[in-house]
Amino acid sequence: MLAVLLTAVALLGTAAYLYARFAVQDLGAQVLTQASERVEQHVQHALDVAEDEADTVARLITEGWIDPDDEKRLSTYFAASLEARPSLSYMSFGMPSGKYYHAFRDRNGDLSVLWLTPEDDGSRYLREFTVLPGETWSKLRDIPNSKRTPPYERPYYLSAKNAETPVWTESYVFLGSGESLDVPGVSRAVPAEGPDGEFVGVLTADFDLYALSRFLRDVKLGSAGISFLLEVTGDGARRVIAHPAAADPDETKRIDLTQPAPDDGGRVTIRAEDIADPRVANFLEPLGTDLTGVPASLQEITFEADGRTYLGSYRHLGREGGPNWIIGMALPEDEIFGDVQRMAQLMVYLGLGGVLVAAALSVLLSKRIAGYLRAIADETRRIGQFRLDPKPPVQSRIREISTLATAVEEMKTGLRSFQKYVPADLVRLLLESGEEAKLGGARTEITVYFSDLEGFTSISETLPPDTLVELLARYLDEMTGEILDHGGTVDKFIGDGIMALWGAPRSHGQDALEACRAALANRGRLAKLRDIWAKEGLPLLRTRTGIHTGSAMVGNFGSPNRLDYTAIGDTVNVASRLEGLNHIYGTDILISDVTRRAVDDVIVTRPIDKVAVKGRQEGLVIYALIGERDALSEDDIALAQACTEAMDLYFNREWDAAAAAFAAILKQKPDDEPAKIMRDRCEAFAQSPPPGDWDGLSQTEKR
Repeated sequence: MLAVLLTAVALLGTAAYLYARFAVQDLGAQVLTQASERVEQHVQHALDVAEDEADTVARLITEGWIDPDDEKRLSTYFAASLEARPSLSYMSFGMPSGKYYHAFRDRNGDLSVLWLTPEDDGSRYLREFTVLPGETWSKLRDIPNSKRTPPYERPYYLSAKNAETPVWTESYVFLGSGESLDVPGVSRAVPAEGPDGEFVGVLTADFDLYALSRFLRDVKLGSAGISFLLEVTGDGARRVIAHPAAADPDETKRIDLTQPAPDDGGRVTIRAEDIADPRVANFLEPLGTDLTGVPASLQEITFEADGRTYLGSYRHLGREGGPNWIIGMALPEDEIFGDVQRMAQLMVYLGLGGVLVAAALSVLLSKRIAGYLRAIADETRRIGQFRLDPKPPVQSRIREISTLATAVEEMKTGLRSFQKYVPADLVRLLLESGEEAKLGGARTEITVYFSDLEGFTSISETLPPDTLVELLARYLDEMTGEILDHGGTVDKFIGDGIMALWGAPRSHGQDALEACRAALANRGRLAKLRDIWAKEGLPLLRTRTGIHTGSAMVGNFGSPNRLDYTAIGDTVNVASRLEGLNHIYGTDILISDVTRRAVDDVIVTRPIDKVAVKGRQEGLVIYALIGERDALSEDDIALAQACTEAMDLYFNREWDAAAAAFAAILKQKPDDEPAKIMRDRCEAFAQSPPPGDWDGLSQTEKR
């Protein structure tokens, strides 16, 4: 009942809210569209004026109406053009000789003229005049040896000359009054030719970006909306070139659109990321860093800034051959949706009143079924922890609850069967992740355990099938029990062999140590089983074990429809190889030097040999596992130490001393097969030493 009522209230309220929001949002979009069109028209007009004026002057020079060397006449024309064209703020002409002159309108609307002429001694002479009403010029300053940059070094000059066609420059800071870089703007740069068709210089018609900022200040978008212009430079950088606050009459609120140049060469236009208005930075965030594909049609976005949500729109200027500019608009959402949100709040209050009444009734009903659901939830939680002990299903008069409880118990039965085929740790990880098993693996530090029964093939041929199955099942059950008790994961059974992992699918800490403890425990468990089998007249099974620690690819391998969780790689091959080497040295548990270093403070071992392993260039020192130090007698520890000292003599090529040391070990333990092998090898080396580059690697067994 409560759900039905909530649904009805929510649907009706949502529909009314969305309809009102859509209507108001459409109105907001129209406001942004009209504002962007107004900005575009103004900018396009300013660009048109600059292009027309620059082309006109270039034609006058080409057709011989104006001599480019006549600074007085050309400057007078520039000043007259600025008076007639309010959108222009700058006109200039620079020549290859370094001669340069311009007319300039400052932020206050005052006009000035500047001449920069090269002298015979290589210096440059700067003269600047203030243009007074009536075409009267008043000298403002005289600067011999001017440090002002010659025109042929300026970016606009180089761009137009290299392009050999009119170009729009990226925003940069103009050389304004005197010798300072202080006016950010853009230039329409036109390479000019004389009557004879030769290049005579570069002409520009420019407008400073403060004029655009002043215009944007008059584009009203609510009380806190903004409009701005963004430039995308050739290297992909984003620069704000016009912003209402840049022309704010209040200097305390005014933001600067320029910043010091990296080379201390004046100032450059500011990067969008560095502007002092967080609205602009947050506006650009959803657009990403690559703005090369912005369309000329209006695009809409939503963003947050200063705790308020803004509706934004942007579009590329879309002028063929024009500057790479983007128009941005933003309007606070609460100024558009304020009434809609207040209406929605009223609807929420009315709806909640009805819901509270229905809630009281629904609580009475829900209590009757909450107990059943809680019991099922607890049982499901236990399944999530992979505790699958069988329990009678929850009984309820409500058919759906009874069906659900029965399904939960059936799921537990299936998982108990599944657990027998897949490592329990792996099943727990799958359940905890909530994801389906899929192909893939990861490189992981693990300890691999391989064991195999000695001569089991021959034994299996002498036993009846049922006896063989029972004997093998008893053996595998006892061995895997110790592996699981020591935190291992039984990866697979390979006939009578066992492959187990420590460190995957999860690590339990001292993985190498626990693997060695499991091997020692299985040695003791097998000894007890042999006593039992001897009384029953069954064969006395003997096992060989190899353990190695290293990095391997661990995960799900196979096909998408049939996965096998296992480990692959050199670490697995080495462990399998160690298991097989027991046959040669008469040992039952061999571990690698890597594993031995991880357990040396707890486990006593003895070095056996240095052997070659398939797939590896370097040899591997192998060790026999003796037992845990605390459980061994002093004689056992002394024997292990004697074996270590004897092997040190062997590796140091002291053949006679090593042979004597191994012979002494055989006196204490006559049936010690590794000592026999090494004594005979030392005696042979004493007669025929190995080559000088011998590194201790066994030469007799390299498969």
